Amino acid sequence: MIAIHEFATYTWVEAVDPSERELNDIINKYQLPKKFKNYILDRHEQPRSAYDDLSDFGVLVVRAMGSIAESHATTVPIFLGFSDKVLISVCHDTDQATLVKKQSALGSSQISNHILAILMAILTPYFDKLDDISQRAEKLEGVHGRGISNQNLDNLAMMKTNLVYLRSATAGNLIAIQELQGTFHEKLKLTAALSKSADQQISDLLIEYKQCQTMFDVVGDVVSETESAFGNILNNKLNQTMQFLTVWSLILAIPPIVSGFYGMNVKLPFAENDAAWFYTLVITLLLVVWMFLHIRFNRRH
Repeated sequence: MIAIHEFATYTWVEAVDPSERELNDIINKYQLPKKFKNYILDRHEQPRSAYDDLSDFGVLVVRAMGSIAESHATTVPIFLGFSDKVLISVCHDTDQATLVKKQSALGSSQISNHILAILMAILTPYFDKLDDISQRAEKLEGVHGRGISNQNLDNLAMMKTNLVYLRSATAGNLIAIQELQGTFHEKLKLTAALSKSADQQISDLLIEYKQCQTMFDVVGDVVSETESAFGNILNNKLNQTMQFLTVWSLILAIPPIVSGFYGMNVKLPFAENDAAWFYTLVITLLLVVWMFLHIRFNRRH
């Protein structure tokens, strides 16, 4: 879907999950470099900022959050192509397209302000996902002992994986925005006042992205420490279980040994006595008690 919005000083071309034919029409109409087509079509494109001097078109690719309702965090690329008179946005996901259209500054008098408003709108879902992961991590921090289940371990693994992708996306966006600042200065025709305003907005935006990245690092450390604590608890429980099984395997090995001796066709003490079976029980019980006391008072703590 292609929508064209005409403003006083520039045109915004909004593309949502466009077909290849629609992309070709946009590229031909606005004379975008052909190499930008690969940036648009690649759903795995990493954040980048570049400028083509021949066409006087800049490009900014940032990673935006997928659906926050999903337990698995996904990010999708948003393409922004711009010159002094045209801004082209391409979203492959309708959720991101709605976010861009709803929260971006549609009434901005300058393309630079419009781009920065879009970048700020993209950041909001990252904080929402960060809050969600942080709350789930806090709940798992209070789980100990028998409360550690396979589901809790799966949740920890999922959160750790999500944090890796989200930290990578925010770090890439941060670098792309820093490069965008130079593009605004060198390539866009901004007055001194507009340039100062854009610098201030980019500075605020960088602070927000750095804060988001720092918070992801903190939550990542919390999740890692919780995972480490879970591992230590499970290892301790396993050691206790193995110790219990070892002790009882030694104790329960005594009755078969005693009964085995008296089951052989050889002469043994008390074997010909009518109460021999009782004596074997007494001998077995004494050996079991001795083994139990030996293990109890001589094992290493």
